[in-house]
Amino acid sequence: MKQEIRDKILNILKQNNLLFEGVEDKIKIESPKEEKFGDLSTNAAFILSKNLNKKPFEVANQLKELFEKDPYFEKVEVAGGGFINLFISDAFYHQILNKAIEEKDEFGKAKEKNKGKINIEYVSANPTGPLHLGHGRGAVVGNILSNLYDYIGYKVEREFYINDAGNQIKKLGMSVYARFRQIEEPSYPFPEDGYHGEYIKDIAKEIYHYEREKILSFLDEEEAIEFCAEYAKNFLLDEIKKDLKLIGVEFDIWYSERHLYQHGKVEQALKFLESKGLIYEKDGALWLKTSLYGDEKDRVIRKSDGSYTYFAADIAYHYDKYLRNYDFIINVWGADHHGYFPRLKAAIMAFGVKEDWINVLFIQLVKLFKNGEEVKMSKRSGDFITLRELVEEVGKDAVIYFFASKDPNTHLNFDIDIALKKSNENPVFYVQYAHARISSVFREAQQRFNFNPEEDFEADLSLLKEDLERSLMKYISTIPDEIYDATIKNQPHKITNITYELASRLHKYYYYHKFLIENDEKLMKARLYLLKAVRNVLRTLFKIMGITPVERM
Repeated sequence: MKQEIRDKILNILKQNNLLFEGVEDKIKIESPKEEKFGDLSTNAAFILSKNLNKKPFEVANQLKELFEKDPYFEKVEVAGGGFINLFISDAFYHQILNKAIEEKDEFGKAKEKNKGKINIEYVSANPTGPLHLGHGRGAVVGNILSNLYDYIGYKVEREFYINDAGNQIKKLGMSVYARFRQIEEPSYPFPEDGYHGEYIKDIAKEIYHYEREKILSFLDEEEAIEFCAEYAKNFLLDEIKKDLKLIGVEFDIWYSERHLYQHGKVEQALKFLESKGLIYEKDGALWLKTSLYGDEKDRVIRKSDGSYTYFAADIAYHYDKYLRNYDFIINVWGADHHGYFPRLKAAIMAFGVKEDWINVLFIQLVKLFKNGEEVKMSKRSGDFITLRELVEEVGKDAVIYFFASKDPNTHLNFDIDIALKKSNENPVFYVQYAHARISSVFREAQQRFNFNPEEDFEADLSLLKEDLERSLMKYISTIPDEIYDATIKNQPHKITNITYELASRLHKYYYYHKFLIENDEKLMKARLYLLKAVRNVLRTLFKIMGITPVERM
């Protein structure tokens, strides 16, 4: 709405030779704090006063006369000092309803991907075990954020970074190999810091079934551990992909950490930084001058024994992203990485990018509750509830909505009992019921009146005069603006707020008004048209979140 009204105002100024050079970007449209001050306000009079050599209040009254001639403005008021308050006419809201009908489940979505190309990396769990609840929350947040940037017109590449190099993979191989040996030798020692849980035994049993002779007859112990590590990593990656698919999360790019070493990516990145004079040797190790870019001290990137640090791999990975020419990137990380970000940001700024080229969303912990008590243990993982177990317990839609419902950087308590309730106490039920209610009205319209609202039909929208009808139309018109605002501020949780508010207004409208009116077909069609628009907007929001628009409940 803000953009359309701003375009309307600029067009009026242009037609009246008032759009002076250099003023366009300074003219703003804002939402007043109170409804009595209008739907929107503009600072146009202040911006034009200098060019016109008049006081802002005088200019505001001049603009008031021009704006009042446009059918989009029902009323125009000049506030103290020269702000102009705009009361939007129903004609504008009727046009918005028409757009909601035409655009179906993509209401307000940018028609072209012309804002730029970005990369959003999320989940990036070590392929050493099942996904836990924190991974699940990160997956939901990253996926919704990706959908949001796609919605406002960016070309989004979704990426999963596979941590498949280093000690954790070797430890995985040792754990699986030990369980493999224990099938025939129960006393075979298990590594002290090995990975526990039934899934390790399951992988070992599968290897035993298919590869027993190869391992026992042709490989020495070190080779057998490496084989088990690679087999287990691929097995668990496949399981991770299956788990993510349960909540509708898929990636465009699966980027291997091992790839960095196998293709000389680390050396390439360090050579680039060295060419800029940012690497030096000290005590036999190589250091990067991250302190020049805001880090508290310089960092080691290659140890004195010649091995690279994990930091070096991270630098190389982000240098590779830099070479892929993204306009900016977003990483979704666990909260335990908070202290790591300043040093990585310093290294990335050393590439020569702007400070805001990389953004990071931090995901706080999830606690699970059932029957008033915290749930912690899982047979499958050994020490945590898995994402798959939660989806099996409460369903995909509840998992997505609850994980998305709060600011990612705040702790989340997930109450299974509430998620399973078929009542308004459950927010997922509440928003889906709004959609189901409209579908129910449409089915009844066809049964009772032989009228199918699913098909295209015309309606006299001037009949929508009730306060709740105008409230719905006005709120629908603001939703694209709210989505845009939530996107650029990296606040995907706001989408659940928008959805809940729209559902709430629909439920209230449903309670106080009838839709199927036997003696007034025109009013019935107008209200069904409004319901159809609301349902399409709900479907747009559901699509962004990845939850199901149910037809019956």
